[in-house]
Amino acid sequence: MKQVHTMKVINQNYINGEFTHINSNENLILKNPTTEEEIAQIYLSTPDAMNEAIHCASKAFESFSYTSIEERMEILQRIHDELLKDEKRLIDLAVLEFGATIKTTTRRTQNAINLFLTIKEELKTYDFVKKDDYSMTIKEGVGVIGVIIPWNANLAHLCGNIAPAIALGCTLVIKPSEFNALETQAFLECLHKANVPKGVINIVHGTGECVGEVLTKHPLINAISFIGSTRTGKKIFENCSKTIKRMTLELGGKSPTILLEDANFKDAIPHIFSSAYSNSGQACHAGSRLLVPKHKLEEVEQLLLDYIHTLNIGDPKSETTQLGPMINQKQFDTVQSYIKSGIDEGAKLLCGGLGKAEGFEKGYFVKPTIFICHNQNLKIVQEEIFGPVLCVLPYENEQDALIMANNTMFGLSAYVFSNDEAKALAFARHIRSGRVLINTSTSKAKHPPFGGMKQSGLGRMGGRYSMDAFSEIKSILF
Repeated sequence: MKQVHTMKVINQNYINGEFTHINSNENLILKNPTTEEEIAQIYLSTPDAMNEAIHCASKAFESFSYTSIEERMEILQRIHDELLKDEKRLIDLAVLEFGATIKTTTRRTQNAINLFLTIKEELKTYDFVKKDDYSMTIKEGVGVIGVIIPWNANLAHLCGNIAPAIALGCTLVIKPSEFNALETQAFLECLHKANVPKGVINIVHGTGECVGEVLTKHPLINAISFIGSTRTGKKIFENCSKTIKRMTLELGGKSPTILLEDANFKDAIPHIFSSAYSNSGQACHAGSRLLVPKHKLEEVEQLLLDYIHTLNIGDPKSETTQLGPMINQKQFDTVQSYIKSGIDEGAKLLCGGLGKAEGFEKGYFVKPTIFICHNQNLKIVQEEIFGPVLCVLPYENEQDALIMANNTMFGLSAYVFSNDEAKALAFARHIRSGRVLINTSTSKAKHPPFGGMKQSGLGRMGGRYSMDAFSEIKSILF
């Protein structure tokens, strides 16, 4: 195997408050998705390491579950403070190994770090106990939580699970994505400095097929939090059923963006691209299906073409870059196969297509692609692509648009545009989706619940809702 002397080697897990050597020769080489240069070698754990971590977390729960709210608030503050000190390094490493633009990564990193303060504040007013004349209802931590993290928002999902778990007095065993090893290592160094009690947070590197499988089947794991594909989510659901584990599953999406007749189409276009090409399309909430009035299809096509040619594709470290690469060769090839499928099945290719983006011999840069689709059953319309591919579908009337919006096995996000907010709200109420945004691709809402309907998942995460997800309810009667 070719070795690069400057390449970082990750060969440690974090178990019971200590960095422990990974006793395995199996490893993976990570490449910079922008340059294809080798940047890290990550060693992959065996099931023994996962079993050790689970037993340590189970032992730690016996005492950590009895800590006071004040103690847990102090831990949340310490983690926040250590992450904040290392914010720039966390951002730089995420850009390096994932390829998300620095603007997106900076915002996401800051939000992730601040979540520890948000949960700390929530703890002050969280209803752990409700009492009346004849009963007491108590919320307590669910126990040991197994967490499986995807590669498209590593730090956000680490913090999004750790903060509420600590708040409830739970302990965790986490399997991060092997493709985020550098950022995860930096995170662990911050975590260690924060002096979290031993065994409360355990992180094991490895593949889902190996250590992830142990995590979802182990009888000492009380709950699973998984973010990833619907296909993997179904397997996890099956594994968890053997021991009736609690589950929070945030799965795939094929989110519709609906331009209603009276929408300001020109104003909506930047939001359409912001959603569809978020993380270069590597986002579960991406608005990858655009529904437009049939008689305005040509107008929308021209607006899309005018805007897409202004997109700045390139080095994600640049502040002006809007579209970066796919995370690796495998994801690039997956997106290429979907683009080929769209062409072969007869969808109209408005722009983009097969091959690397113009001007890029190195790096996993996909051409930003738009298809016009008159058939809702095409593979590119129904399946999650996870790349910068937008499918435009014309509709006859608003009832037709609603049927088309709901014509998917997914139900994670949706976007509605209209000059009449009441009309947009009425339309949104009928969309089968866990989240609907009106006249925007982003929101300033403070940690609303996030999760999916249908095959987009189970449960909700976000602020106080994450705490609810990691709690059990006990009734004491008098």
